[in-house]
Amino acid sequence: HLLCCNKCYQRSGIKPRHVQVSDTQISAMQEATLLRNACQAADDITLAARIGISFRQASTLTAYIARSSATLRQAIENGARFYSLSDNSTEFILKQDSGSDVMEVVTAEGALMRHHRFQEFRVFGLLARLRAIVGAEFYPEELCLRHEGGTDASGFEKVANCSVIFASPFNGIRFRPGALDRPLPGYDQDLVAYLNELGAERLLKVGKVKQSFRAQVEALVIGRLPGRILTADEIASELGMSRRTLTRHLTQEGAGFRQLVEEMRFDLAKTYLKDGLNISEIAFILGYGDHAAFSTAFRRWAGQSPSTFQKDR
Repeated sequence: HLLCCNKCYQRSGIKPRHVQVSDTQISAMQEATLLRNACQAADDITLAARIGISFRQASTLTAYIARSSATLRQAIENGARFYSLSDNSTEFILKQDSGSDVMEVVTAEGALMRHHRFQEFRVFGLLARLRAIVGAEFYPEELCLRHEGGTDASGFEKVANCSVIFASPFNGIRFRPGALDRPLPGYDQDLVAYLNELGAERLLKVGKVKQSFRAQVEALVIGRLPGRILTADEIASELGMSRRTLTRHLTQEGAGFRQLVEEMRFDLAKTYLKDGLNISEIAFILGYGDHAAFSTAFRRWAGQSPSTFQKDR
């Protein structure tokens, strides 16, 4: 867990006196907000990545079954199957992309997709977990992040000691040919079989956690960026319902579609401005026709121009 100033905890909705190294009650959203605040307080956008890469071992069913698997591929497949038992906000998917093995980190909650520092923490933490499982230095072909990198993107490669690609189609890791066939030193066939049975029983008891309707909508909207904001009619069609039904569901959760999009744009705009992206680029990413339209919207949200906000970061 994260150790930073009391102000960062308070801004994240966490009471510092209740946080201990063994505490597991911090939600993913609180963790994401804490990471964002800590990076801002430290004036270091690589801080979350450095916290993630510092991970070494975990005492969870997912970690044990991964370490006991025969190969790295089986470790990923076995671990991903039961990861929701410890964290239902994230899913790991192993697939082929352009002839390479890739492990995609899929965030279930749309609001979490706005938190770039959290996504970096997850991907760099995943690399650290794989290195711990292998028991030796392990260098993938590249780490992949969906968001833009900003002015200090090269600093992330120093943290990972491998290539880091921003504005990628997915968050995750691209592996070198044959890397996933690497045998693991802790292979234990009987233990893997036992842990698979135990994990399957726990999944049946826990069941699948249902996303909020707002989270589903946010995930669809953010998933089409950069440069494309879906309309309410398009979102309704994606979800197999009428626009009226979409509006009713959002209203029941205390939000409107326009409000949701505005909040998402403002949140992402602040992050990109603090990361040093130029204003025209941010305007395109967030689906505005030009620099002026984005600047007008930002003044309405923040009471100041994006350039003034960026200078004060």
